Amino acid sequence: MKNVEHTVNRKKRGKRKWMALAMMFVLMVFAACDQPEDSASMEGAAGMEGSVEVSVAAAQPVGTDVEYTYAECEEMAVYYSNGKADGLEKEVLAVEAMTPEEVVKNLSRHNIVSIDTKVLGFGETDGQGRKLLALDLSKAFGEYVKTMGESGEKVVMAALTNTFLENYGADGLLLTVEGEILETRHGSYGEELTFWQPDTGASDR
Repeated sequence: MKNVEHTVNRKKRGKRKWMALAMMFVLMVFAACDQPEDSASMEGAAGMEGSVEVSVAAAQPVGTDVEYTYAECEEMAVYYSNGKADGLEKEVLAVEAMTPEEVVKNLSRHNIVSIDTKVLGFGETDGQGRKLLALDLSKAFGEYVKTMGESGEKVVMAALTNTFLENYGADGLLLTVEGEILETRHGSYGEELTFWQPDTGASDR
């Protein structure tokens, strides 16, 4: 019986000892929180620099360090028929890059060129002090124009010319199809094409 009581007493004393140690640990923690940082604690923090940076970044408001990138756009003017085949209208679009392919694609939206028209060549050429563009299109464009009546052809050629000249700030356009002069039932386009004025019908910029 005495051995049992002795064992129970030992267990009780051990339990009280652990409780006392736990209380001391809690008091030490609170005491450390109330004290200002000293050089020793700063040195300890320096060794945890990486983890501190991560926690600070995670605590920042959403969007604090977010950089937004906006694509720079260019304005493109696209001329097209007014619906009566006797004049032009103009639409201004925002495009990511001004390229002849982009110009032709947007002209096709207004039926100025066929959807299968391709750009075979494009660039500036010597115009004796004047800025001239040289544009070579695929045969699909020539075939498309040849299906039109005289007024429809005139509007298509004017819209094509005005669109390229305005977007590239040029004075004239030299147009070829598969490297050859475009010839239709209504005209031959071997000469320089200039800006078409819809109010007079004249091709002059």
